Amino acid sequence: MNFSLPFLESSPKPIIIAEIGAKYASLDIMQQMVQAAKECGADLVKFQTYQAETISTPGAAFTMEDGSIISQYDFFKAYELSEADHAALDGFCRDIGIGWLSTPSHPNDVTLLERFDPPAYKTGSDDLTNLPFLRHIAEQGRPMIVSTGMCTLGEVEKAVETIVATGNRNLVLLHCVVSYPARREDANLRAIQTLQQAFGFPVGLSDHTTDEFTSVLATALGAVVIEKHLTLDHALKLPDHQASLDPAAFQRLVERVRLVPTALGDGVKRILPTEEKWRRAARKSLFAIVDIPAGTRIEPDHLTIRRPSDGIHPHHLELVVGRSARTDISAGTLIAWNMLSD
Repeated sequence: MNFSLPFLESSPKPIIIAEIGAKYASLDIMQQMVQAAKECGADLVKFQTYQAETISTPGAAFTMEDGSIISQYDFFKAYELSEADHAALDGFCRDIGIGWLSTPSHPNDVTLLERFDPPAYKTGSDDLTNLPFLRHIAEQGRPMIVSTGMCTLGEVEKAVETIVATGNRNLVLLHCVVSYPARREDANLRAIQTLQQAFGFPVGLSDHTTDEFTSVLATALGAVVIEKHLTLDHALKLPDHQASLDPAAFQRLVERVRLVPTALGDGVKRILPTEEKWRRAARKSLFAIVDIPAGTRIEPDHLTIRRPSDGIHPHHLELVVGRSARTDISAGTLIAWNMLSD
């Protein structure tokens, strides 16, 4: 099953998504983050599209990373993006040449995003069991990237069945651990292979750890998408910042993830051009360890094995032992076939 975004068909895999979110105090900061993502080599940036009135209930509590408790409604109201914000971000992304997508949280958000012809929809782990919403998104006919954090395999199965039932099979599942930040020991990256085997769709990783390590490992396990939070500066103390990378660290993630397919290669065992000189210099040959007079029958204790490989290779030892020296052979001499009797 191939996942494709039309303008990324020639891009190396995995596709790297810089999670910008909507939790930033100003449009200017968000545009700076988009610029940073572009410069770091991300393929896409991702925002979050929601309205406080449709994502939360007034009075519901929310525990922040610092332990403080605030109203969910107030939190989301402070960071929601307007239609004008979306238009400004869309124009900025187009100007600098990077694609974008977003995570909607309500059908109204999907209606808004449809106006911008998104290349795909990303859904959060919080909506993995929101089957009516997944169905609504799938019916738009666009590719879907679906996070699967804090759920069972059975819940993923229901989500996949719901999406596929609409006829939309352009689906990527993202393994995810919902914790900000997530610990390496909780990463459970083998779940990527479990999801691949269980559902037959491409699988990626939404990485909430504090560095690039798990993203690199996930790539080696076949992840086709890597989603990672980006921040301009951890000193900003913005939401999700502990699970975010600053631009220098994000660029390092991109570089190391991109190296993985190259390092894995095609699996064919062959002699590389760069190895040829080492085959001659580092492999070994048969040498005389003592003086061998002409006519002497060669015995094993007449010989030693040393570098380089310019002479008779050690695997021919049994063909050399038992022959006679045609001429005197001095100790330390590289043995050649023309020095031996037939």
